[in-house]
Amino acid sequence: MKIIYYSPHPTHDIVSEVGYATHQREVINALKELGNTVIPVIMGGTEKVNLSLAGVPTNNNSIKSKIKKLIPQFIWTSLKDYKLMLHDKKAANALEKVIIEHQPDLVYERSEYLQDKGLSVIKKYNLKYFLEINAPFIEEMKGFEALSIWHKLAHKKEKKKIQLADKIFVVSSPLKKFIIDQYGAKEEKIIIQPNCINLKNVTIDEILVEQLKQQYQLFGKYVIGFVGSIFPHHGVDILIDSFEIIYFKIPNAKLLIVGDGSIVNTLKLKIKDKPFAHDIIFTGKVPHHKVYSYISLMDVCTLAKTAWYCSPIKIFEYAILSKPIISPNIESIRDVMDDGVHGLLIEINKNDLADAIIKLYTDFDLTPSMANNFKNLVIENYTWQKAAKHIIAACV
Repeated sequence: MKIIYYSPHPTHDIVSEVGYATHQREVINALKELGNTVIPVIMGGTEKVNLSLAGVPTNNNSIKSKIKKLIPQFIWTSLKDYKLMLHDKKAANALEKVIIEHQPDLVYERSEYLQDKGLSVIKKYNLKYFLEINAPFIEEMKGFEALSIWHKLAHKKEKKKIQLADKIFVVSSPLKKFIIDQYGAKEEKIIIQPNCINLKNVTIDEILVEQLKQQYQLFGKYVIGFVGSIFPHHGVDILIDSFEIIYFKIPNAKLLIVGDGSIVNTLKLKIKDKPFAHDIIFTGKVPHHKVYSYISLMDVCTLAKTAWYCSPIKIFEYAILSKPIISPNIESIRDVMDDGVHGLLIEINKNDLADAIIKLYTDFDLTPSMANNFKNLVIENYTWQKAAKHIIAACV
C-alpha cells in the first residue's frame, strides 16, 4: 500500500526527542516495516527546529519577547493563530504536489490545531482519509496560552475533519468520548490506539548504570523513580510530597527524578531546607537513548498525575524493564492497565501515592507478579508495529 503520512504543523519536526516527533517517526517506520511505501509530508521538517523562529517563547531577551510583553496575551495568541492559518495553505499545496506525484492509496493525517486545508485536497482526489487525534487541541491551546478570536473557527475546522474522515485514531477512550460528544463523530469509525513502544530501542548501558549508582550513591537504596517532562500536569510535586511521608517509613529510600521542565526550579526551592533534600535527585534532561539505563536503577516507577485524555508512553517504558508501576486511576490508564494486575492505580494525592509505594516495598509477591503481567501485555499489544497493523487493517 502507498501511504502519505501528512503532518501539517509548521514546527512539529520528526527528529526531536519529544512526544510528537517520536510518535510520527515510529508510525512511519512501523508502516514501512510492514512492506508499505510511506511518503512523509512533514511540514515541521526533518531537522530540529529553532523554536524562537516559530513564535515559541524562549529565555533570550529578543526584541520579539520584549514586544510580546507589551501586547495583551489575547491579541498575541490571535496573531499566532492567524499565522498558523496562513501556513495551512502552504501545507496543503505541498500535500497536493506529493499526491499528484505519488498517487497514494491513503492519506494518514496527524490532526493539528487550526489546520484543515489538506482535507480539501484529499477530497479533491477522492482518497481514503485517516485522521489521528492525540488531544483536544482547542482546549489544550486555551490552557497553554489564552483565548483567541479564532477558537470558534478552530472548532468548525476540527469538526469538518472528524466528520469527513474515513477512520479516526485516538489515543484513549475518554478522548474518543470527547470527540463524539463535542463533534458528533460516528462511534463506529473511531479506533482507540494508545501510544506504544519500540522494542528495538530498549537498550541498557551497564557501564553507565554503574557510574550512575556511584554518582547518586544508590547502592543499597530503594529507588523510587519518575521519567518525563516536569510540568504541573505530571504531578512531580505530588510525588515529592509523598516522599516526605515515605522518608520516615522507608529509611533507605531515594527519589530519582529523570527529566526537565518548567517547574524544576520551583520544586528544588520547595525542598531546599527539608531533611530529605539530599535524598531527592534531579538528573536534568537525559537523551532518550539513555533513559532505559536510568529506569533500570529504579525499584518502583511512578506517574503521579496525567491529563485526562493522555496515553503516557512512560508507563510502557517502565513496563518493558519489568518495573512495578504506580499510576493514576483514570480512564485513559485503565484502557491499558488493570489495578492490582498490571500495577497499582491510585487516586491523585500524596497519601495514596505514599501508601502504594510502601505496599510495593513490603509485598514481595505482588511486585514481580504485576511487573511481569504488564510487560507481557505491552509486548503483545503495545508496540508500534501492532499500531501500524491496526492502521492497515482499517483500510479493508
